Amino acid sequence: MEIGAAVGAWEKGAKNIRADVEIVQRLLTQAAQLLGRPEVDPGGVDGDVSRPPRTSGTVKAIKAFQNLSGFGVDGRIDPGGKTWQRLNAVIDGSVVVPAAGETCFPFAQAATQDWTHTPRSFGSNRSKGQRAHAGCDLYAPVGRTIHAVRDGVLLRDPYEFYAETAALEIDHGDFILRYGEIKRGSPLKKGDRVTMGQPIAQVGRLVGIDVPSAMLHLEMYRGDGSGPLTVQSRDVSAKRADGVPFMRRTDLIDPTPFLNDWNTRPASA
Repeated sequence: MEIGAAVGAWEKGAKNIRADVEIVQRLLTQAAQLLGRPEVDPGGVDGDVSRPPRTSGTVKAIKAFQNLSGFGVDGRIDPGGKTWQRLNAVIDGSVVVPAAGETCFPFAQAATQDWTHTPRSFGSNRSKGQRAHAGCDLYAPVGRTIHAVRDGVLLRDPYEFYAETAALEIDHGDFILRYGEIKRGSPLKKGDRVTMGQPIAQVGRLVGIDVPSAMLHLEMYRGDGSGPLTVQSRDVSAKRADGVPFMRRTDLIDPTPFLNDWNTRPASA
């Protein structure tokens, strides 16, 4: 299923061809049901997008979906664009969506900066563009408590990660998270069970890295891959859309939309 031209806000240059609008409305309706997000529902399938200054349910739904996905919010879906790709990924099930209420943000307080812009965002350039950032960086003071976002089981003992910090890998059922760049010394070990909101680690300090150097580096995986999360060959790595490797296992996924959602439910202090 494809659209031939942009759908959404007229003022953003959308063409809003009736057949295209109907396709987008159907997909948004499905996405709203799958995600349990009524704000993503366009309010019907009629092939019409109201012109300003009237309110368009379809444009509202597109903006809500973009916000949930961590994209720029412009109310427009382009053929083959990021919003179109994400919408189809939700429909075909390649994006894992935990039920609301079963997860929380890994901090009790807000991160000191957002995780949606370079260099903190997923996919940002690393190593002068030779590698892509495999997670989202949540900046916070050294020592801030990190909480499990959901019930889960540790897949391995804490281990050395990067610049004198450590990492934990937790299977949360529908997905795996790597909590990276944490302080050494977490008492957890392989096979331990954790519950949503449980303190599991503290924010570490990267040694030898330019300021800011304190953060939680969060990576997310579908869980259907095998072997170590970090890979050494670009040939077997997950890749950005332009082919730049993440140097990570192929079931790597973007945690941005999940963090955007979890941010509304901070962990209990």
